[in-house]
Amino acid sequence: MEEQLTDQLRSFETDYVWVNENKDALLKEFNDQWIAVKDKKVIASDPDLNLLLSKVSDPSHTYIEFMTSEPLEMIL
Repeated sequence: MEEQLTDQLRSFETDYVWVNENKDALLKEFNDQWIAVKDKKVIASDPDLNLLLSKVSDPSHTYIEFMTSEPLEMIL
């Protein structure tokens, strides 16, 4: 069980790094959309998060990020 969790976290981290390394190319194709990434591949995209989640078979084990060229403001 612990080994499986470690593998899932490593996979998630790998996809996170891949998205950040390829952000410019991904922004050209998916600007203002949510993307779902698995094994360094965009497996789904949609401007609506709920629609994206409905397209992904296992969202809890998929890296999901909103791609935008606009700076995001965070309110804490």
